[in-house]
Amino acid sequence: MGRYDIVGAQDIIGGDNDYDLDALFSGNGGQMVFGADAPAAEQAMAQRLAGRRAHMVVNRAPTKSRRFPLGFPTTVLAVAGGTININAQPQCLFRSERLVIPSDIAGSILVQDLKIGNVSMFPVSNPVPGRCFTENAVGVDLGLDTATTSQFITLSVQNTSLAAVTFNAAIIGTVIQ
Repeated sequence: MGRYDIVGAQDIIGGDNDYDLDALFSGNGGQMVFGADAPAAEQAMAQRLAGRRAHMVVNRAPTKSRRFPLGFPTTVLAVAGGTININAQPQCLFRSERLVIPSDIAGSILVQDLKIGNVSMFPVSNPVPGRCFTENAVGVDLGLDTATTSQFITLSVQNTSLAAVTFNAAIIGTVIQ
């Protein structure tokens, strides 16, 4: 998802071409499409607006990306054998790349599922041992789907020990801005 900017330095100059603006914004649900897929009329209108130094709303693609950890809230898994869903909600586009579970608790954890929105990122519904995702694990670059702004990333984990486990984890991923 890109962001939208208003570009141009002057107001639209009145004249007999203003009816083109109404016609342009009345079609396509009020959205303009620029680029190779845009109809010729919309491209011509964009050129006319640019020539008149008018304001235009343009879609700006993401311009930078950075790698960040996304933490899950610390949660006590009090029931032996119990499963709990833990949510994280990024406030920007976030592509999950690696799940990290601390090695001191990973032996007591089964990862039942990892979801981006309502879509499971596991190819089958079988649980995965938490030790697969420790901080020193090798070959666990996941390359998961991108979570959109405010979309939940849900980690479903099961306590396999006979005692309570204080669970925490993080996902390392790319933030797109």
